[in-house]
Amino acid sequence: MGRMIRGAAVVAGLAIALTACGGSSSSSSSGSASTGASAANGSSLTIWADEKRAAPIQQLANQWGQENGVTVTVTQVNFDDMKDQYNQQAPNGQGPDVFMGANDWAGELQKSGLIAPIDLGSNKSNFVDTSITAFTVDGQTYGVPVAVENVIMFRNTNLAPNAPASIQDMATTGLQLQSEGKTQYPIGMQVGDKGDAYHAYPMYSGAGGYLYGGPNAQGEYDPNDLGVGQQGSLTFATNWAQLGQQGAIKSTFTGDDLKNAWAAGKLAYWITGPWNSDTVKGAAATAPFVAEPVPTWQGASTPAEPIVGSQGFFLNQNSKNKTNAQAFLDATMNTDFMNSMFAADPRPPAWKDSQAQASNDPIIKAVTEFGAKGFPNLPWPQMSVVYEELGLAEKKILDGADPTATMQEAAANIKKRTA
Repeated sequence: MGRMIRGAAVVAGLAIALTACGGSSSSSSSGSASTGASAANGSSLTIWADEKRAAPIQQLANQWGQENGVTVTVTQVNFDDMKDQYNQQAPNGQGPDVFMGANDWAGELQKSGLIAPIDLGSNKSNFVDTSITAFTVDGQTYGVPVAVENVIMFRNTNLAPNAPASIQDMATTGLQLQSEGKTQYPIGMQVGDKGDAYHAYPMYSGAGGYLYGGPNAQGEYDPNDLGVGQQGSLTFATNWAQLGQQGAIKSTFTGDDLKNAWAAGKLAYWITGPWNSDTVKGAAATAPFVAEPVPTWQGASTPAEPIVGSQGFFLNQNSKNKTNAQAFLDATMNTDFMNSMFAADPRPPAWKDSQAQASNDPIIKAVTEFGAKGFPNLPWPQMSVVYEELGLAEKKILDGADPTATMQEAAANIKKRTA
């Protein structure tokens, strides 16, 4: 699926060895001693990180390694390749002790026995709730959240001075602008050959659609309550088909096309996320913008809500250095480090204090406010099937397939494939 997780383009395999220079065996002074774990002097630790975040991780690892007598190696790995490389190496006792990843890897990796639970200790309450849910499998936390993210709508105020009252209103304005030659795409919603359930989810939820029922009082979702095929999803399918018939959204719309159109000042509405902030800010001279929630459908009683994903650190179940790994992870749980991670890769921090500071940026503020009540990107193994089938259904509907039958077929396929 075309999810929120965006890998940095990196030179894979560049290793940066950070050799300890001795020192005390206490935890780094910059870390929060959440678990009481202490490093074993004279030992080692290997961390995989993407290009953007390797530098702040290296800086902390250098300090922490020197203070604890641990040799830390930080290796740059392309984010998009991280999971596959880890799956190849970890079963053989190889690979990193700690690595960066997306929360929706957690279910599969936990089921395969390749990641270990992580003790967040007293720091658990310092993370936003959706990030904790995103890394929780079978009641245990399998990640140290670093960032959260979800889509938002950017509106070019030159082309569309007023916020649309509804999705239908946005379609009407976008189509009019297109007919006047002022915009290339009426609504900037990426779809592509496989569909994109993630980007379309605000419209899906705005029609009353859901993926799995919940949350309950404990914040849990019900894996037996599939929302695809229920009435809300069918209402969405009908409305979505109308957008396709109008030409407001087409399956041929791709992320790169929309990005180029925005940069050229030829797109009024763009539903994307903070990973495209640089493009939006860079084009502000010709495409002044506001970041705001995706509107819901005309007459709908439910608001549009996004899927909220998270990225963070995982711990290798087969690591021979788990004590060091937990001690290092303890040292990441503080505002200074989380601020440095945001500076390196400006996705909204999962650490509450850092997120509050980052919200001085209007884009980050809009993203976090829209995502505050969003649907967490559940780390269940079956979610990949749900996203795949729902995305394909959405693509088929835009291409003219019967909306009700297509959505019901997607529901049947999900149930069959996840039984």
